[in-house]
Amino acid sequence: MTPAEATGQWVENFVIRHGLCPFAARPFGAGLIETTTCAEEGIEACFIFAITQVQGFLDKKQAEVETTLLVFASSLTDFGEFLDFVATLEDALEEVGANELIQLAHFHPDYQFADVPANDSGNLTNRSPFPVVQLLRVASVAEAVAGYPEVELIPVNNVAKMRALLGRL
Repeated sequence: MTPAEATGQWVENFVIRHGLCPFAARPFGAGLIETTTCAEEGIEACFIFAITQVQGFLDKKQAEVETTLLVFASSLTDFGEFLDFVATLEDALEEVGANELIQLAHFHPDYQFADVPANDSGNLTNRSPFPVVQLLRVASVAEAVAGYPEVELIPVNNVAKMRALLGRL
């Protein structure tokens, strides 16, 4: 199984199955989620890959691709390094104004929320088989959350769901 396939299975069998993202099932079922794997290993090469993918994402219509998952199959394995990478990518998007069009979400095999123990089940909400940066269209996110009550409670409810599912803190 390729990293892209493993990530797709994770989206379907974990994220959608457990309702962690109430907005994922529709684009997944419609084939509007693109998954692209970065085979690069260096931070700079990964950054160039990500920026290139951002441009490609912006060049496509929402009706073709609503969201893109960038899978880093052999890099960014250190969680701290990954967070730094995501912050740098967000800064670059902001610098050129692309943050008005793209919002990032990120997932990692070792994801750990600040001030939460590593073994806390709540961390599972953001743990993926590989480091992943998700490119979301700001307009799509705004449209999705506009009709969703108490959208700010999604992360809180997801953590509670994982803790109840696995029964450990």
